[in-house]
Amino acid sequence: MSALTPSADFGRLRQFVRQALTNAYRPASGLLRHPYISPGAQYAAELWDWDSYWFLYALLELARQTGDDALRQSAAPYAIGTLRNFLEHQGDDGAIPLQMRPDDADTFDCLASRDNNMAKPFFGQLVLLLWEHGLLKEDETKAAVKAVLAFHACYDARYLHEGTGLVVWAKDWGIGVDDDPCAWGRPPRSCASVFLNTCLLRDAQAIRGLCRQFGMEEGFTTCQARIERLSRALETFCWDERESAFFSLDVQCQTNLTPHRRFGTLNKGLATFWQGLKMKVLAWQCLLPFWTGLGTQAQMDAFVAENLRPGRLWSEHGVRSLSQDEPMYAPEVTRGNPSNWLGPIWLVANYITWETLMRRGHAAKAAELAHNITTLLAADFDRNGCLHEFYSPESGAGVMGAGFMSWNALAALMVPA
Repeated sequence: MSALTPSADFGRLRQFVRQALTNAYRPASGLLRHPYISPGAQYAAELWDWDSYWFLYALLELARQTGDDALRQSAAPYAIGTLRNFLEHQGDDGAIPLQMRPDDADTFDCLASRDNNMAKPFFGQLVLLLWEHGLLKEDETKAAVKAVLAFHACYDARYLHEGTGLVVWAKDWGIGVDDDPCAWGRPPRSCASVFLNTCLLRDAQAIRGLCRQFGMEEGFTTCQARIERLSRALETFCWDERESAFFSLDVQCQTNLTPHRRFGTLNKGLATFWQGLKMKVLAWQCLLPFWTGLGTQAQMDAFVAENLRPGRLWSEHGVRSLSQDEPMYAPEVTRGNPSNWLGPIWLVANYITWETLMRRGHAAKAAELAHNITTLLAADFDRNGCLHEFYSPESGAGVMGAGFMSWNALAALMVPA
């Protein structure tokens, strides 16, 4: 394939994305019975939760935008198989594994204990995606909707923080944004992550629409209540007017009663009336509630002006995963387990940011971001003949994961058809 060059239509990137189905995986034997999509590179043969959703979203939306039914048909068995593999290994309480392999259907023991994390909430969005692209029949879609409703109920049963209505990470691993300073290296169940709660809200929105379409009134009512709870909690506890951003919440606030030899019980009658403390770490996920439709236009405008600018989240190569002015900023650290989200440019973060800008009145900023991202990927392909998992916002160079594809394919949707 010839080298990519930045252009208005970025057609050759789209051709490269079409070739991404070489990352599709067909297990010859083992615990996973269906073909699925894999990110490639060091993740070959692995099936991940939100990674697979975004990869499939990119492929199917590109097929729709360009009228490429051959691409849709080629992706179809891997899209359907991805969903089936996950749902066939759903636990009795509704839990779903976050990563699967042919020889291990629950690599992180998500089903074993409520004290472990489970899959990120993207299965409602995956079911909706497959239904909208005509890849699921009605009976299988209804069954999948019921499975996702059980999955969402498991989130509440396992991880709900009653004082706020938000859900928390049980542990600091398997959280998608792997070394998010608000969760990584911190106590279990201490972080009501803005990323996690926004994704659960978005997933509930997807399933609510399907419940309405299929006349599943009980499911619709349940989804509506969850959406209202999460929306209210995110706006009440996570929005910060002074910083013009949504932040994750530390929910460790408690009343510490201490016996004292003279004064009796210290702090008696002095309960903490606040339910959490905002962790004011500026990262790309501070934008995410706007993606779901939360926040006023004035709040969105303020976030863009204050935080999507040089020296913070904005760089000439794309949006940073962590603001440049945070003390944890270290975008070129090379390590795995966890991957580095301390500033590098990740394509999934940039796509969601682009989509949010487009929908929330900042089309010019979105166009600039699309240009920066497509230029970044073109340069990588010119130099190396492949794409990387994430990139330096300072140099534009790939940091890790040469040969990675997955959600990098989303860049093909950031330019006009």
